[in-house]
Amino acid sequence: MVDSQHHNSVVFPSAGVAPGRSFVKVESDNGRLRLRFSYGGKRYALAVGLPDSKVNRLVALQKAAQIELDIASGNFDSTLSKYKTPKSTPVKQKEETVADLFVRFMDAQIKLKELQKGSLCRYRATLKHLGRYFPIKTANSIDDKDAEGFVKYLRGQVSTRTAKDYLILVKACWNWARQDLSNDPWAELVDHIKPPPKQKVKPFTVGEVKTILEGFANSLYYSHYKDFVTFLFGTGCRFGEAVALKWKHISDDCSSVWIGESVSRGNRKTTKTGKDRTITLTTKIAMMLMERKPDRCTPDDLVFPAPGGGTINDHTFRRKAWKTVLSQSGIEYRKPYSTRHTAISHALANGANPLAVAEATGHDPHILFKYYASVIQRSAVMIEF
Repeated sequence: MVDSQHHNSVVFPSAGVAPGRSFVKVESDNGRLRLRFSYGGKRYALAVGLPDSKVNRLVALQKAAQIELDIASGNFDSTLSKYKTPKSTPVKQKEETVADLFVRFMDAQIKLKELQKGSLCRYRATLKHLGRYFPIKTANSIDDKDAEGFVKYLRGQVSTRTAKDYLILVKACWNWARQDLSNDPWAELVDHIKPPPKQKVKPFTVGEVKTILEGFANSLYYSHYKDFVTFLFGTGCRFGEAVALKWKHISDDCSSVWIGESVSRGNRKTTKTGKDRTITLTTKIAMMLMERKPDRCTPDDLVFPAPGGGTINDHTFRRKAWKTVLSQSGIEYRKPYSTRHTAISHALANGANPLAVAEATGHDPHILFKYYASVIQRSAVMIEF
């Protein structure tokens, strides 16, 4: 159908369109999803047949990707019949396409777990690749050869580590729908993917830490972050845990802090492990907090707000303040997360009890021993920078 009317709607551009190809847009028109695009001098509109929701947008994006692929390969159906949802009895679960099954699985996970943005990105990326590789293949017809082909395809598209992350989700999907499927070709494949080892990031030296702190203290633009960076180096807290801190989480004498919340991409949630902890602060950190605590503050005021108020944004901090200060200080760049690695490494090398360090930093003791065994000493003190 050629479209000649304009509707006020929210537009969501489809992903993965190369320059020069058609641009299929996913729109919300009166709460219903549709696709709009131009090709061959004509404008087209196609009703998706679904209400506007996060999951249904992904279904719409899959249809958009199919249209773009057909245009690029010369197989576009100008009647749009190929892309319309059949008005018939709902498809039985055993006849679902691979992508349809994964959409159902993802919808269930969203309702069950309230997935955060980072997790949703992985689910969406997995769905995109499944839709590309298995555009019409039914989930129940996938065999070992199909699964191996998909693994080979993924390895040509993304890193080995990312491919494994996607396959873990596909395997979880098949496990979730096992009563509806005749076989599971993914069970063994995940274990066969071995991501190459990553070189450990070296911690900052004591001298480098002092130089970094001095760099923030003397910075014309970024001195605001000096106490925040001092806290990261002095406690080994995760970035999101530190930016989430409110004054009600700090003891009255600033000698201890309760860690039970974290902020990621602007969303406040529980810590990475889902557990809380209370840690004793060094004298230096306690004094720093006492000095920066406003005379008048409410329990819900942030301890380390952004310069303009609100929560510190990790991307803005890393891209502007962190990179700039390290560069001006002549120090090799490492991510802000290295403050945690540095705090743990120096504490262990200085003789801190590994179990005490694991408890204070919210680390799994087994992981701590695995990655920091080479620096563990016998006696026990937390280093002050």
